[in-house]
Amino acid sequence: MNEKLEWLRSWVQIKNLPDGYELIINGEETEIAAEEGRTKAASLELIRKGAAITTDRAGVEMMLADPQMECIWKPHLAPEEDLVIGDMVFRSPAIVFVCGSRMFALIPDLDEIERERRVPHRMDYVEPDRTLYYELGYYVKIEHVYHRKIQERFRLEHGQRLFRFYLVEWDGVNGKRNLAPVADFMWEKFAKRRMLAESSIVSDDKALLSGMEKYAEYTYDWAFNRWGSIVWQQFRLKDEEVGGCVFIVRAAQTPGGGLENHWRERKSLWNQAWFCSLRSAYGYRLWGEHWRSCGGRLPSCDLVAKAALAKAFALSAPQRDGLFPNVYSADSSYRWENGEWGFSNRRPPGHEHYAHLLDMSWTCYWMLKWYEDLERDERLLGYTINYVERLLRLQAPDGSFPAWVHIDSGEPSPYLLNSPETSMHVLLLARLYRITGNKMYLDSAEIAMAFVKREIMPCGRWEDFETYWSCSAAWEGKQPGVKDKRSGLYNQCTFSIYWTAEALKELYWATEHRPYLEDGEAVLGELSLYQAVWEPPYMTVPTLGGFGVMNSDDEWNDARQSLFALTYYDYYKITGKEQYRARGLWAMRASFYMMYCPENAVVKKLYENRFPYFGAKEYGFSMENVHHGPDSEHIVGEFTIFDWGNGAACASLAELLFRK
Repeated sequence: MNEKLEWLRSWVQIKNLPDGYELIINGEETEIAAEEGRTKAASLELIRKGAAITTDRAGVEMMLADPQMECIWKPHLAPEEDLVIGDMVFRSPAIVFVCGSRMFALIPDLDEIERERRVPHRMDYVEPDRTLYYELGYYVKIEHVYHRKIQERFRLEHGQRLFRFYLVEWDGVNGKRNLAPVADFMWEKFAKRRMLAESSIVSDDKALLSGMEKYAEYTYDWAFNRWGSIVWQQFRLKDEEVGGCVFIVRAAQTPGGGLENHWRERKSLWNQAWFCSLRSAYGYRLWGEHWRSCGGRLPSCDLVAKAALAKAFALSAPQRDGLFPNVYSADSSYRWENGEWGFSNRRPPGHEHYAHLLDMSWTCYWMLKWYEDLERDERLLGYTINYVERLLRLQAPDGSFPAWVHIDSGEPSPYLLNSPETSMHVLLLARLYRITGNKMYLDSAEIAMAFVKREIMPCGRWEDFETYWSCSAAWEGKQPGVKDKRSGLYNQCTFSIYWTAEALKELYWATEHRPYLEDGEAVLGELSLYQAVWEPPYMTVPTLGGFGVMNSDDEWNDARQSLFALTYYDYYKITGKEQYRARGLWAMRASFYMMYCPENAVVKKLYENRFPYFGAKEYGFSMENVHHGPDSEHIVGEFTIFDWGNGAACASLAELLFRK
């Protein structure tokens, strides 16, 4: 190792390579991602120098040189010995360490993988023996969702370059855990030319966003006309007309097919952290007003009227000392008249009578947005204040809020008792302060955010309800509050990272206190490592700009990206940073990648391969993500959730286009 690369010795010691391989190391000082301090980078290439061979594994192993080094981020967890980080999660892949004021990362060369990937790539860091490695080798998806090594052999030729990766050091990085420099490196090295190269990323953002209007037309025509008898539900509830788009519909329910009442889950309407009827209605209210003003082709009066019915549904949820249910389910005969209120079933076992504060705060947040942006309906403000008065009584002395409370006793659940779900309540309280000027709300929000900054952000404990009580569920090796033994990291979900970035932005708007903005950008940097900054040749659909979900699942293009698009664009408007603008616009584009329509030719063909009866009547049908679950035989799924997929994406597009 030459003198210029001496800095590498303080981080890793490269183990002796087997005979027949050569490791070429090139390094240089670089200013990439060097707003503070210096950045150094080295590229490492592994070459087959010996005779051609057949093997099941070929790579580089490194030992950490300093016992004080701490792993702070991996794109995926591998909690058992035969598990790895496979390239099916190489969205913005890195393994990141800190030691004092320095940070270090292994970053695969995505350009090299894009040029040639004969064999899958895999990597990992294992804490007990402090080994970092990068290699070629096959793996399979197991459970929901991990990657298990398999001993499938492949051939290596003499002189073949196997792979290339970077080792990068940032010196003088402020804070123990700030992944923004890593995201900046990804931006400069891989994302920038991809996200800014296409002619569709033009300087006129409104023109670019208006080009997506066709997806809104497909969505609303599908939901309210072509599939209207299935998707749109309207009925009387306590002598008031209410409405909304049903929770989930299956491809098999296409009208006229005879399976219209074959529901995947109980027929219901939701206002929950994912499936928020009020958020979607906010969107089609904006689109309805827009099309009414410009003579659009859809009946704008219907969209505005339907939005009013969805608002009425949200307000109809009965409050009990401020708390309220968030799901209304039809009876066993699929009739609404004898339905019942309840809570989301995305919860720990035995929590049927526990109210999820996160769901209520998210619903009330959209009531405040409706109140501010659409109409000053005092019922929305009053409903929210009534809930917040109860919420404040539930705040713990350390500033946090419990996740669930029993609807009768008010006792908090022991699950996620002090978690980053607290950030959602900060977001609500700070917004309510900005509307009312009541400093009590701001004081509570700042105490709560102090808890998040003290207990969550420094260790990346981004645990929320989705982390353990969704499709990627808890098991023996994945438990709330317990670090992964092989890496020292927590299971984490992008949702709580998003709420925190939003909450810090909201506090900055409320106080103009710049440290909130700086902390928000640090959190946004971590969120960025879940965004796809390239188009892997081994993926079956477009991916650039799309987001993953958590470090124990491997979705791409997940529906949450339509929310993230707004967050990035707001940070762009505050800071003027081009990276945030591009990331936000591409996240918005990715929100429509999975829609069945002529504009998405590759995805359209995938749908038709699985559902041969699909045609123009189904234009607008949209799966929430891709490559979801252990079985990827069916790349596109068999259901659509309007309030988490197409309808939610159209709401975000409307905000970017029409909000003041």
